[in-house]
Amino acid sequence: MHEAGLLAAAVAEALAAGGLAGALSPGTPGARRPVAIEIRVRDPIHVAPESALLHAELALRARGLEGVEVRVTADPVTCVMCDVANEVRADHPFCSECGWPLPDQGGHAVEAVARWSDEMHA
Repeated sequence: MHEAGLLAAAVAEALAAGGLAGALSPGTPGARRPVAIEIRVRDPIHVAPESALLHAELALRARGLEGVEVRVTADPVTCVMCDVANEVRADHPFCSECGWPLPDQGGHAVEAVARWSDEMHA
């Protein structure tokens, strides 16, 4: 369940970076709405991309931002034994080539960036 807290915090930080602290009130005159939230899963061993998508959508819905597109990408994890980059599934954190357990990525498990309508036309 730690994904829920991680994604709620990441979404809040992304919105705050764009000037939207706290919850938005739908229909507020002049309210700026994001058009997309881009989630980067840096540690797919501990946070499944599918879970990141679900929890980001729930965090947006809780802020009155239904319909904002959520894009999720996951970093590959390189095996320390054979140096192969792996697309990881949280339920199978092993190298697809040699079977060695994949390393913990450390640091922030997820990052989020909000994209705004004025950024999309630049």
